Amino acid sequence: QRSQLRRAYENNVPRHLFTRLSLSVSPPGNTKVSAAVGDSCVLSCPNKSDVFMVIWKINPKTGGHCTLGYRADLKQTNNTNCTENMSWKWRTDHDPTLHIRPVGRASEGNYTCEVVTEEGNFHLTYHLTVLVPPKLTVYCDSRGNPVCKAVAGKPAAQIRWAPESYSSPEKEDHGDGTVTVLSTFMGNGTDVNSTTCLVSHAAMNHNQTIACLSISIPNYNLPGGLFQLPQN
Repeated sequence: QRSQLRRAYENNVPRHLFTRLSLSVSPPGNTKVSAAVGDSCVLSCPNKSDVFMVIWKINPKTGGHCTLGYRADLKQTNNTNCTENMSWKWRTDHDPTLHIRPVGRASEGNYTCEVVTEEGNFHLTYHLTVLVPPKLTVYCDSRGNPVCKAVAGKPAAQIRWAPESYSSPEKEDHGDGTVTVLSTFMGNGTDVNSTTCLVSHAAMNHNQTIACLSISIPNYNLPGGLFQLPQN
């Protein structure tokens, strides 16, 4: 068992950081976290004293994996294939917290911190979901109906109207995890001068009021029957 564990860790830890590891391995913990594109994200390690080594193992949803390592006795850090937006938040000898700044679409994935102490090896795994705020537009369509559109949000935005509308939102999946949602205010049986679009999303909330001039098409009684003017 000792040789199997040693070979397994030697294959995952940069050799210049590796000396010895305890046989006692703690069961991993899993935590789901989320952050919006452009924000920062902080991920902590198991809180242990007398830390010998810390290794961040990062497996993004797209792209190759990378590692950040720290060996306490040599006060030495190592970065293998990690991008510039991933770094230690503070001095590694005081706090091995990982700082992602800014969060990008490619940041989504699994992040595991492994802390090696005399007591054993302790793991903490995070699954980071990256949120994409939608781009919002509110306008009047050709018939004078208010339209609210939330473009390329992840997850899909929720759209409501005040006063309430009978319309059902239309959704377009872009195949990359983002969804565009469009809702047209169709009225609630009463005449209103203005309406408010209420957009809810995990990364933001937005309200916008719009007043549209509804287009009514007049009917004219002409010889030969009823004639309706075409819509412009």
